[in-house]
Amino acid sequence: MTMFTVLTLTLSHTIALEQLLPILFSMPESETPPSGPFKFTGGFALSTKTIGMILSSQGLLQMIAQLLVFPAVTRRLGSLRTFRSVIFLYPMYYCLVPYAALLPEKFRYPGIYLVLIFKVTAQSLSFPSTQIMLANAAPSKRILGTLNGFAASSASLARTFGPTLAGLVQSWGLNMGYSGIPWWSCALVAVLGAIVSLRMKDEKRSSQASGLSRPSHEEDELIVQPLLTANNRDSSVRDTSPIGFPRQSETATLPSKERER
Repeated sequence: MTMFTVLTLTLSHTIALEQLLPILFSMPESETPPSGPFKFTGGFALSTKTIGMILSSQGLLQMIAQLLVFPAVTRRLGSLRTFRSVIFLYPMYYCLVPYAALLPEKFRYPGIYLVLIFKVTAQSLSFPSTQIMLANAAPSKRILGTLNGFAASSASLARTFGPTLAGLVQSWGLNMGYSGIPWWSCALVAVLGAIVSLRMKDEKRSSQASGLSRPSHEEDELIVQPLLTANNRDSSVRDTSPIGFPRQSETATLPSKERER
């Protein structure tokens, strides 16, 4: 249950990120200077073509992160520590992203690509780690499909409420003059997910240590063994016949002259 809760919270704020980031890129620049450290509005005022090119570069960045970064990190830290190292960085990320729109002109594109690099790398490290931990948490292959079904349901729930709530919060924040409110709301959700993730355990190690896990070949033997037992029982019934009388298979092989006699 803890894993599904963390997965739902993580998907909620990461899917909201997919909605908030293009809006931040397209929002016009603020005509008024910031009033304090939190009250400011405005975005990058990028064109639709530029936003499309920036977002399309995520594919290349994610391929590099998935093929090179993720195997090296998980090999060194393991799935659980990799997931926690990312999930605890998300709140700081959400707190800093809206301030990237206040950067000077020459630092804006480096800031944009730093935002994208962390976004893609964090997703490439966190979601595969959860899938690995979910597979390891299954005590048997028979219920692995059920666990994957619950995970897919959690993802659908996050996709339903995440963007909707983020859009409502963003409209409310812009009306008040705070463009960072939706981002800071995502930071609160990320903090909650990070706290809940502290209760997660590496199920693979604990199950093997307690002897609860069963190798896959033993499960296959448990499934095949009743079938073999049933076949042996049927063959023993067919082989039983009164003493001194041949079995049906032997009778079928007797010469025809002996059967006439």
